[in-house]
Amino acid sequence: WTPDSSRFTFLYNQRGHQVLRIVAVNAQTGAAQAVVDEPSRTFVNYSGNLYVNYLDDTGQLIWMSERSGWNHLYLYDARKGTVMHPITQGEWVVRSVERVDLEKRQIWFAAGGIRPGQDPYYVHQARVNFDGTGLTLLTDGEGTHSVQFSPDRRFLLDSYSRVDRPAVTKLRRVDDGTLVCELERGDAS
Repeated sequence: WTPDSSRFTFLYNQRGHQVLRIVAVNAQTGAAQAVVDEPSRTFVNYSGNLYVNYLDDTGQLIWMSERSGWNHLYLYDARKGTVMHPITQGEWVVRSVERVDLEKRQIWFAAGGIRPGQDPYYVHQARVNFDGTGLTLLTDGEGTHSVQFSPDRRFLLDSYSRVDRPAVTKLRRVDDGTLVCELERGDAS
């Protein structure tokens, strides 16, 4: 439901999984309109790649899609049902959204393949502005990263490893991802 109760939306998955839609229904008239229309010649992977976030104050929504061949985030005008612009783009994928900061209009997310020269299956943490600018990689070591943010989100603990290397834990600044210090390095012996 929208905050003023004028309409509600629902997710429609067409049989065969080749169309996924967000449909808005006018509460007064019952008229329906597709707000998001996600077609695919093969199938829409909605089970692991579904993300939608309604931004009621601005009449927008954030939508995750593989329409470019890579899983990315898009900003929609939820009133008109049109794509405003891609938020993320490139030959890498958004794995999950960790946080949306409405005040700063930023998205914090996990990505695969975002670091050139690294295995595309390694998961890194990043941040981007709603308008697609300011993409900041918050992790850098070769491996899959798990992070814990300080309560004020100024710092993060970055722990990463891979199958042939034990875990490394580092303290990093969140504003630009720079290293404060290495805290611990595992020893496989």
